Amino acid sequence: MFGLSPLFGWLSDRVGRIPVLLMGQAMLLASLVLAWLAPHTMVTPSLILLGLGWSASIVSGSALVGDSVSAAERGPLQGVSDLLMNLTTGATCGALAGPVLTAVGYSGLGTGAMALVGTVTVWTLLGLLTGRRAPAS
Repeated sequence: MFGLSPLFGWLSDRVGRIPVLLMGQAMLLASLVLAWLAPHTMVTPSLILLGLGWSASIVSGSALVGDSVSAAERGPLQGVSDLLMNLTTGATCGALAGPVLTAVGYSGLGTGAMALVGTVTVWTLLGLLTGRRAPAS
């Protein structure tokens, strides 16, 4: 997950934050589709894509957050952003993953997560299409 973060940071600077964010979401979606279609045979490729998609999404999303404020505000905002992400998503989903996995299986967990990835992707694409947000470079 962390090993290719410098590459995704470089890509975010070169091709833009939004394209790298969408690439990360595509990798996450591919990971979840593999988990849904072949939960017993495609676990390793699914987890690799999950880590890469996470890295691309987090790095480009963090860059977008940093771009939204002045240099003096960047550190505190990034700290709050990371704290909220880790508390709300990391801790909550981590605590719920076991019971959800027991109830619906790996395939069901992947299916539920697809809805979240789809929401982020559609929201981002709609923002680009309607001009609510200009792509950051």
